[in-house]
Amino acid sequence: MITDKPALPLKTAIAGIGGFGSAHHGIFAELEKRGTARVVATCDPALNRLSEICRSHRFAERGVWAYDDFEEMLGTHPGQIDLGVVATPIALHERMHAAFLRDGAACYLEKPPTLDPREFARMLAVEESASVPSNVGFGYIHLEDRINLKRRMMTGEFGTLKRLSFLGLAQREPSYFRRNNWAGTLILGESLVLDSCLGNAMAHFVNNLLFWSDQEQLHAWARPTAMSCELYRANPIEGTDTIFARAELETGVEMRIAATHACSNREPLFEESIEFEHATILIRSATEVTIQRSDGPIEAYSIPGASLETCVQDYCDFLTGKKARPAQTLRDCLGFVETNALFYLAGQNIHDLTHAVLIDASNHAVVLPEVESAARQLIGNGRLPSESGVTWARPGGTSPRTAIPALEAVVRSMKSARGAHRVV
Repeated sequence: MITDKPALPLKTAIAGIGGFGSAHHGIFAELEKRGTARVVATCDPALNRLSEICRSHRFAERGVWAYDDFEEMLGTHPGQIDLGVVATPIALHERMHAAFLRDGAACYLEKPPTLDPREFARMLAVEESASVPSNVGFGYIHLEDRINLKRRMMTGEFGTLKRLSFLGLAQREPSYFRRNNWAGTLILGESLVLDSCLGNAMAHFVNNLLFWSDQEQLHAWARPTAMSCELYRANPIEGTDTIFARAELETGVEMRIAATHACSNREPLFEESIEFEHATILIRSATEVTIQRSDGPIEAYSIPGASLETCVQDYCDFLTGKKARPAQTLRDCLGFVETNALFYLAGQNIHDLTHAVLIDASNHAVVLPEVESAARQLIGNGRLPSESGVTWARPGGTSPRTAIPALEAVVRSMKSARGAHRVV
């Protein structure tokens, strides 16, 4: 068990070799050179098809034991792991997180930890027995420039917080939805997956809004109380690729979100807007900050972007006593999991627009007409597409946070409604 600060290098096991696991292996190979960590073992059920990746990361030369079974990996190295990394499909997060904790290891859990509120509650219960708190790998939250910006907000420099919004336009080619067996799905087996533009690819930015919204505590995230939402499907998938939402947060602040993968923007456009009584802070592409005061000059500056390397290094710094807490604990993710659940509960239905799309001839990506203007209208005036007269728009609904226990039934109804339609 980790009862004191572990000695460097941190003995590490990584669940996942292919997919995003490969990115983790690249980062940990660099951490080994610095003496921060040493990968003892790794696993992937597709190990026999990943020989090229194993060679590229020099597992044999570095003494990394590779397994095709997670339990076999832990059973072969019992109590020998300081840090367990979970870089696997979301449906595997719960059991792997629990297993690493039972073995006495700290856990770095890729985001999102889960999108199933029931599963999240079970994970929190297991986390209570952890020797050290786990870290969830949301980007940006660990960066000192962002933490300092929130400190400025909390001093009252900009007045009272009124509203937050996120605009995310990021085109995805058809191959994105074919990259694995859970991309774009609602349910896989018995697990709620809820993969979407906001549940996965742009999840960082939803998490950021909740972080900014709590102005009472530096390391705290607000929770939603109610939401109005419209969900759309432009790609031939099971889930949603386009989400418009207007939410009330427990802090009394309004949150507006418009995000899509069915747009013409090949270069992703990400904008976080934080509106205060005396100023508006706009963060573009996660790195360009503009502060427009109502009675003063514009303040503009750049901040570093997040990277997997800095996220992992931050948690290693916590484990070795250089930082007082992980950037984001599992419990800190409660508001995010609730927000994602409310997209579906409030949306009530995923409106199928596959008949109304255009196709980008150069890469066959789906483009939903008017989606960019519909998104900007929501951010600007708070009106959902059906309230703005967008031609393809259909009303969604509203839901309070108290309805979250009904999530599975609602999602299963959405899946049933999808029926025999073609899925990529």
